[in-house]
Amino acid sequence: MDNLWSLDYARTVPGAMVNAAGDVFYPDDSDDAAWFAEEHGAWTITGAEGPVWDGEGTDPWIVPRMEAATEAAVIEAAIREALWVELSAWLVTVSRAVLHTVLPDPLAIFAKAPAWAAAVDRIVRGPVRDAIGTTYRTLLGDGYQFDSRPAVVEHLATVSNRMVRTVDSAFDLVAQQVSIGANLGEGAAEIADRVDEVLSTTRTERWPNRAVVVARTETMGALNAGRQDAFAAVAEELETPFEQMWVATVDRRVRPTHRRADGQRVPTGQLFIVGGASLRFPGDPLGPGKEVIQCRCTTILLEPGETVDLTHRQFKNH
Repeated sequence: MDNLWSLDYARTVPGAMVNAAGDVFYPDDSDDAAWFAEEHGAWTITGAEGPVWDGEGTDPWIVPRMEAATEAAVIEAAIREALWVELSAWLVTVSRAVLHTVLPDPLAIFAKAPAWAAAVDRIVRGPVRDAIGTTYRTLLGDGYQFDSRPAVVEHLATVSNRMVRTVDSAFDLVAQQVSIGANLGEGAAEIADRVDEVLSTTRTERWPNRAVVVARTETMGALNAGRQDAFAAVAEELETPFEQMWVATVDRRVRPTHRRADGQRVPTGQLFIVGGASLRFPGDPLGPGKEVIQCRCTTILLEPGETVDLTHRQFKNH
């Protein structure tokens, strides 16, 4: 059994795992697998793992990393612009409604909830939807009807449900300032100034910063949701098995758990194990916030046992 801990032997054992150091692990169950992934940065061997970059020498995945970063920057800018236009306009109407009475009225915010829901729908049906469709268009052509795919419908609904919570956030901020002002014995004018500040898009960095965080999170979530399901669509169309590989943005800002996940390969439609969490793709909105918010990772499409990135290949006439 001297070869038990060799990679060649491990490839023959279903469920065997390996990490970037070449250490081999044999989990007894899913809990073991999650622990090995968390503690040792291991991933399941799927027949032939691609090269994993340890930070030394030439990065074997430099091209897909740069392509993903460029693509994400363009789409993030579009989502951020659309979000900021809608959010800043909505905050003006909220401020007017709340400050319409002598003493600011936090409950007036909820009268503006339908307007924000309509704004969210425009953002989601516009640039967020466009982001999801990016990989479908690349792999399957401009005419591919991706809107009705269950994964797309689910993702857009999840994004909408998350973004409409801005109404609750605004209410909490205003109610908090009214309470603080009252407890300090401030007059109506002073309390109104407090409220005006927390709702202002110029007197505080809160809302511009929020727009950046939301845009980045939703960009990567939409791009990677689209990639994951587009990869599955290609496998369905061709009736051929494919794999998807986690590709991290390897720099000083990358999460340690995402750095360890770099190079992890799973069959299309199956889950990645990242930081002990099961994620469908980078930025998965169903995952824990600590592994999702502002994630900049991506995935690429591979044939089992191969290392050629197929993410930008045209399959529509295959």
